[in-house]
Order: sequence, then structure tokens, then C-alpha cells
Amino acid sequence: FYKEASRLKLSGDAAKLAREIGDHEALHVNALKQAIKSLGAKPVKSPSFAFGVTDEQGFLKLAQTLEDTGVSAYNGAATAITSKDILAAAGSIVQVEARHAAAIRLLRGESPAPEAFDRALDKGAVLKAVKPLIKS
Repeated sequence: FYKEASRLKLSGDAAKLAREIGDHEALHVNALKQAIKSLGAKPVKSPSFAFGVTDEQGFLKLAQTLEDTGVSAYNGAATAITSKDILAAAGSIVQVEARHAAAIRLLRGESPAPEAFDRALDKGAVLKAVKPLIKS
């Protein structure tokens, strides 16, 4: 998603944030893949996406949705993670994902933390949220 931001005309703050978050997301993916491989498992293949974003407002709106969903997905998955190594990796990532969400909300003129607690989403709710973006 953040790679696509490079083709959009984003303002200075939005472009800088997109680059920074994009760099973080790439590191998160690599860290999780390595943690999964270290346990002898095989990471799932990345799907292809169709985001349909054409301008900064649409980009920031979808970025907020994705980051909020990501935080809730990590929260929901935490109880199913049995490996301490994977749980530690996920725990260190979810904190940064929440900061991403907060930064995007601030850029959109919204409260960075509108609630005292984040929701936890189960797998079905996460898939429902992102399925319209998945091509294959």
C-alpha cells in the first residue's frame, strides 16, 4: 500500500509519513517471516491488492483504515500465539502500528487516540475489512 503512495501527489508531510511507514512495514514483514521460518514454518504468500486510491485524501483515509485494522488484528491474534518469540515480535510491532495510526489520524485532523482501549478483531472480521482490497 505504501509503495503505491509514490505514484500519488502527496503533500510534504503525507509523503514523508508514507515513506517512513512504508519502510517500517517492510521491516515488520521481514521480521515476522524470519520469526516464522525460525520455528520451521513457512510464511504465507503475499496476495496482490487493488487499493483504488487516486489522491491524498483517499490515501490517508485508507491508510487510517488499514493501520487501525492492523492494530486490532494484532490484538485479536495475540491470544492464539503460542510461541513466545512470535508473541514478542508481534508485541513490538503492534505498538509501532498504533503510532502509525495515530500519526495518520493527526494528519487527517482527527484524535490520535479516540478511545481508551483498542478493539481486538478476530480473523473473520479482519478478512471482511481487507477482502475488498485483495485481487488474488
